[in-house]
Amino acid sequence: MTGHSDDQGGGAFAAALRAAISERGITLARLRRKLVDDGNPVSMATLSYWRSGARQPEGAQSLSVVEGLEDHLGMNRGHLTSLLGPSARLGPLAPPRLPFDEVRELPETLAALRSVEQDALRDLSTQVTAFVGRDGAVERITMRSLVQATKGVITEIPSIDVAPVETDVMSAISDVVGGRVDREYLHPGGLLSGVVIALDEPITTGATTLFEFTETFPAGYPPRQSVWHATSRPARETLIWVHFHPDAPPTWCEEYCETPDDYATSMRSVAHGAVHVAKHGFGPGVLGIRWGYDE
Repeated sequence: MTGHSDDQGGGAFAAALRAAISERGITLARLRRKLVDDGNPVSMATLSYWRSGARQPEGAQSLSVVEGLEDHLGMNRGHLTSLLGPSARLGPLAPPRLPFDEVRELPETLAALRSVEQDALRDLSTQVTAFVGRDGAVERITMRSLVQATKGVITEIPSIDVAPVETDVMSAISDVVGGRVDREYLHPGGLLSGVVIALDEPITTGATTLFEFTETFPAGYPPRQSVWHATSRPARETLIWVHFHPDAPPTWCEEYCETPDDYATSMRSVAHGAVHVAKHGFGPGVLGIRWGYDE
C-alpha cells in the first residue's frame, strides 16, 4: 500500500519503530531477547511485521510488548502507542505460511474450484517479475513456472491468491501461455481467490511443462506492496524481481523468508530502481519482497 501521510496509523508506528531501532543500532534478535527476558514473549516474525508495517500491535499482550519496546529503545512511555491506529487491518497483511493450513478458507476455495492441492506437482523453477506504479502499489506481475509431475497425470494447476485485505474484487489473470484459465473463484471471506489453469498438454510422471501468465489488479483491488511466492516442496530456483516506478522509489525495502521452522528478514537497498531475491533449493515456504514509504 502507499505510505501513510497522516500522523496516525500503522505507517507512523512502523516508521517510528524503524527509526528508533536504527538510532539505537540494535538488531531485532537482540531486542527480542531483551523483551523475552522482561517477561514479554514475542516472535521475531511479529517484530518484523510491526517494523515493516505489515501488521500493527493489538491486544493486551501486544501492547505490553510495545511498552517494553519503548523502554529498551529509550522512548517516552506512550510514544509508540500513540501512533497506533484503531485497527490492525491497516496496511498489507503478511502472506500466509505454507501449507496454508492456517487459512481456513483454502479448502473451501479449492473445493469451489473443483480442484485439489497439487501433492503430485514439483515446482522446479519460478520467476516472478513485478512492476510497481507511481502510487507505490504493484501494477502487474508476470509469473513463469517450470513444474514437474511426480506421479499420475496432471491436466490442470490451481493458483491461489491472498489479497492484502478483504475485498470483493479479484486480480485478473491474462496472457496465459502453456494453458488457459478454465475456472476462477472469489471466496466470500474476501481474502482468498483462485484460478485453475488447464494445461495445453497433460504431463505424466517425470514430465515437465512450462507456463506463464500476467496478473493485474483492477480498480477497487486493495493496493499491494509486496510480492511473494509460496512453494510446498524444495524448488531448484525461485527468483523474484521487483521494478519500481522512477518517481516512487521506496523509503525502505525488505526481503523475507518464512518456512515452517524459521523466519528471517533483511533490509535491501534498491539499486537502479529494482531489487531481486534468488534462492536455490528453497522450500517449503514463502519467499517475498515488501516495501513502504515513510512520511
